[in-house]
Amino acid sequence: MSIIRLTVRTFQSVEHANMFIVMSEKVANESNNTNLKINMKVIQNVDQKNQVTSIWEYDDEKHMKELRAYLSQYNSIPNSLSPKEVAYEGEVKVSAQNK
Repeated sequence: MSIIRLTVRTFQSVEHANMFIVMSEKVANESNNTNLKINMKVIQNVDQKNQVTSIWEYDDEKHMKELRAYLSQYNSIPNSLSPKEVAYEGEVKVSAQNK
């Protein structure tokens, strides 16, 4: 089964949150030039716009390590924005998708 990693980042300002979103778009666009399989969503809280949640789905531990190694080149940007981060990670036990 796959692994889901959900990270909630609360930034000091909406501008910092928006910068993170732009950076996430860049990662998504640049990843198209790789052979990596990426399944990621970034959402912005409607009521608290300085809060951004990223949701990553990995096939397995190996896939997660490969992707996180690729993403490490982008780590300096979010860290410089100093968000408060809360991360959750777990193995998917049940998954359903209806048409």
